[in-house]
Amino acid sequence: MNRQQLRIAYSFSLLLALTVALPAQATVDDARAIGIKWLVQTQKGDGSFAGSQGLEVQSTAAAVDAMLAAGMTRSPQYARALAWLANAPGGSLDSRAWQASALAAAGRDATTIAGTIRDERNIFVVQSGGSPTSGGATWGAYPGYGASTIDTALGYGALRSAGVAYSGDTGNLKVTVLCNIIPAQLTSSPWSGAWPYALPESGQPSNATTGSLAATAIMLYELKKQMQAGRISAGSVSCNSNTAPGSINTAMASAKTWLIAQINTGDSGFAERNPQTGNLEASAPVATAMAIRALALFSAEGDSASTTAITNARTWLAAQQNADGSWKGDPFVTARVVAALPVATGTQLTDSDQDGLPDVVEQQLGTQILVADAQGQLDPNANAVPGITATSFSASATLSTPFNYTVSAPGGNGPFTFVPVNGALPPGLTLASSGQISGVPSALGSYAFDYEVTDAANAKTLVIGRIDVTAASPSDGDVPLPPWAMVVLAAGLLGAMHRYSARASA
Repeated sequence: MNRQQLRIAYSFSLLLALTVALPAQATVDDARAIGIKWLVQTQKGDGSFAGSQGLEVQSTAAAVDAMLAAGMTRSPQYARALAWLANAPGGSLDSRAWQASALAAAGRDATTIAGTIRDERNIFVVQSGGSPTSGGATWGAYPGYGASTIDTALGYGALRSAGVAYSGDTGNLKVTVLCNIIPAQLTSSPWSGAWPYALPESGQPSNATTGSLAATAIMLYELKKQMQAGRISAGSVSCNSNTAPGSINTAMASAKTWLIAQINTGDSGFAERNPQTGNLEASAPVATAMAIRALALFSAEGDSASTTAITNARTWLAAQQNADGSWKGDPFVTARVVAALPVATGTQLTDSDQDGLPDVVEQQLGTQILVADAQGQLDPNANAVPGITATSFSASATLSTPFNYTVSAPGGNGPFTFVPVNGALPPGLTLASSGQISGVPSALGSYAFDYEVTDAANAKTLVIGRIDVTAASPSDGDVPLPPWAMVVLAAGLLGAMHRYSARASA
């Protein structure tokens, strides 16, 4: 083999290595792309994500947040997850609150779910001779259960996110914070500044009165969001205990300081404290993700301590990622971590084929970035009800070719009417009230859209559809080259360039 042949062989080997090798998990951008890849491969056929202990709703809500942060709002995976989530039956307050907040963040109507949460609040009177409208409101895991810090924060968060109000709501919030939340904040070491999981009640076990990182992070996040929304401000109210309420800002500052103190100095991850010993336990991905979620609100306002803690914690999270792209092999954990990483920007959002999957994710999946093939990643074994828990339909159209398709009704009694409510049909196509989609598509790409179906009883169902517009097949039978063929072609091109260079210098 002569020198020129050796040079070509070396170039081919180098190009092949650069093309097929997985990128090192050295950056949070890499971690996000690989994590999203794993979520895409793990999504169930009905659009949901099955977390441990039956946490389908929480896991799917977290996955929606993760895909939203990764710039996947036009992907069929995102559309299918939203379709399932919008119709999922929530059980606990925790599941329905995350469900409502994720739908609201995605721009979907979450008022029905949040309205149920509103109606299940626990009203307590804290003023002598007071009334429910002048008292406070808390939530427990289920209606009638004892109030918890996490459920109360999530309950108020669901109402805020979905824009659901009720008479006396801001008064209830203020009383709850000043007479219930702030007095429950712990003051003794090593819990000073933390909130316990359960709000104070008589007869509580000792482990319910120690500080909780999850409870503190979620409560701190919600207090800050409520302050930013102008729904609560500093002030005072008369509580039954006659204890002067503390300052909301002071309480948040103490909670933030305590939260940052829960960093393991050896690895920069966040951890809970052992309720018996008070010692920090091993750093955990979900605890770290929830701490980042709360501290990010302060970092955005220029708090340097929060910014440093977040930067170091994200680096630790990236280093904990499994080889398959997951964290702990669990959809809930993985999605919560991905949502805690920086929001995708710049080249991380590039989607060359406009199929909803960013190029960086397609590179991890091994799919072609110039072919709209995101639909092929969906699990075909959908154990779902068409139009209820999965995308109503998926159809293919050809550019500049007449297209006709009649969408199906999800059930109920006809006649039905169909009205588009979100997203966009391919340019050139329209949806008639009869459910007929017709026209001549004039642009390539994959298009996801929501439409509302109303039956004769005026019952409404939100459904998501998708149409992929592709170019006409070439007459000579050309097909897109697979990745390995692109490598060979590139190597041949390098060889031709070397030969041309040799002849030119001869």
